[in-house]
Amino acid sequence: MFKPVCYVLGAGALGLSLALGGCITIHSSSISESSSGGTAVNAEYSDYGILHLTAPDTLTANANAALASKCQSGMISGVTTELSMREWLGIVQYYTVDATGTCK
Repeated sequence: MFKPVCYVLGAGALGLSLALGGCITIHSSSISESSSGGTAVNAEYSDYGILHLTAPDTLTANANAALASKCQSGMISGVTTELSMREWLGIVQYYTVDATGTCK
């Protein structure tokens, strides 16, 4: 009688761990691929995640939007982004994206 209970509990634990397991992805993007002379601009955007289960999914999009707002013409080239993450006690993660580019 003990073995069937162990199998059921083991299968339940396996199913629960598969259901609760998750992946975190950070999407990256760029505004332009070409690079030329102009005025350097930079922007930063930050947001929080919890327990590595949640992560902000619009970090680079918001950083690029902030970067584009700093350029009156709206034409930016040579955009690079850098992601950094700080973690407190394995519970809270603080993600920051720094974006730099050249305004034409």
